[in-house]
Amino acid sequence: MQEHDGVMHPVRFCGHVLKDNEVNYHPAEKEVLALLLLLMTCYTQLAGRTINAYTRFSTLGWINTSKTLFGRSTQFAVMLSPWHLVVHRVTEDDSAFAQLLHSTITNCVGLDKALQRVAPPSKRTPMVRMDPELLYARLQNDHRGFVLSFDGSAKTPKHGGYGSCAWILWRLPDWKIEIAASAYLESTTVNQAEYMGMNEGLRAAQAYGATDLVIVGDSRLAIQQSLGVIACLKESLLTQLNIHESSLRDFNPSDISTSPESTTLWRTRWQERRWQERRPKQH
Repeated sequence: MQEHDGVMHPVRFCGHVLKDNEVNYHPAEKEVLALLLLLMTCYTQLAGRTINAYTRFSTLGWINTSKTLFGRSTQFAVMLSPWHLVVHRVTEDDSAFAQLLHSTITNCVGLDKALQRVAPPSKRTPMVRMDPELLYARLQNDHRGFVLSFDGSAKTPKHGGYGSCAWILWRLPDWKIEIAASAYLESTTVNQAEYMGMNEGLRAAQAYGATDLVIVGDSRLAIQQSLGVIACLKESLLTQLNIHESSLRDFNPSDISTSPESTTLWRTRWQERRWQERRPKQH
């Protein structure tokens, strides 16, 4: 929003991905494309109004007033004909134009530095430096209990449709491996395989009498569905989700509450915490 004469006016920024045949357009023609996109996007706000257009080239003014047009300029003129445009040509060092732009842009000093810790990696980045707290679940050095990690994978139906799942149960604070196992799945999907790995690992934790368990994995779907963050709509996954919830009830069927501050479900003598592990990709 921007204030003008005591009235708050909306400010809209529009972007457009150029088509293959538009990439080689002259910059003046690309400015016309940008103007057409803006007029289409903000039609309800701009219809019937006088529009002041600032441009670096004289092409827009020529299209808007000339009677001897040819080629693409004729098409542009037809599409711009319903609009009342007042074209102002400016130069890059025009101080008045620079002030106009600065008045509509929020000051972003220090924004890039503040977002550096959570910025997603760009393509072809050889190494990504991120805060370890954002990458991995962290436990206290003196934490005592069990940690269950799981994973699953599957081939597409075109390549056989088979898959596998695996789970590892660790005992803390010594990080002793109590069990490390895997299973072959004849016909499955990636999400089903990850659910199977989580549920089989939960059964292993039950067998070892775990009363304090931390479940970690990189399956966004399985973890968030088990937490109730996203709905489970597929019948095949709903079956696995019901098995998971049934296994949790076997530990303690009562006194269940949810903490809104974190994705932690607290139970009497049973604390189940799930975090999504995000491993930096190696290129």
